[in-house]
Amino acid sequence: MSELPDLHKAMTEALPVYEAPASLQAWAREEAKKADQEASPARELPTAAPRARVRRFSDWRIAAGFLVAAVVGWGAASLRPIGGLTPATTATTNQLVDAHVRSLLPNHLLDVVSTDRHTVKPWFAGKTDIAPPVIDLTDKGFPLIGGRLDYVDGHSAAVLVYGRRLHTINVFVWRTGTSEPRDGSFEVRGHSLLHWSNGGLSYWAVSDAAEPELEAFKDAYTH
Repeated sequence: MSELPDLHKAMTEALPVYEAPASLQAWAREEAKKADQEASPARELPTAAPRARVRRFSDWRIAAGFLVAAVVGWGAASLRPIGGLTPATTATTNQLVDAHVRSLLPNHLLDVVSTDRHTVKPWFAGKTDIAPPVIDLTDKGFPLIGGRLDYVDGHSAAVLVYGRRLHTINVFVWRTGTSEPRDGSFEVRGHSLLHWSNGGLSYWAVSDAAEPELEAFKDAYTH
């Protein structure tokens, strides 16, 4: 048991401190009172009984300590940005997921409905300051569905819409900015995001499909 003080010190230094809800504090006080009553009997019992009681109380304190550490650790992990995201990147990814979910509402997904890239690409002319590459990926398992305009992270975005089995992949494209988030994959609220930059344009593929599906899409789109 000599390791316990070191363990307590390590946990105290490593874990963040959160104020427990009033209901949890009340529960903890009640449990501590019950434990104290069990550990301090009014009448004297045979020697073996108090020893067993002390051991049981010690076990309860140890178990409670690990339970609290587990709960606090879970809470800290749930509040920590995934992958060490900066606040700016977190804001961008959240807005992208919001835009993706919003697009799946009735009559929100497409402004131009076509599987023909020669129809979709010219549609963006005059509506945005970029010309996003529109590629037919039907033979790769990602059929083109159409496109639309959207507004994300303080600027307009050209959005290409592709299908993948029962999933929809929204590809948001805008001109690369000075504070562009890093390239890579992200997971936000159960959605996968994949970011890359090329030719002065920033691409964000967003879907509820698994990350490997987006990686396969990017590989097909960029090659």
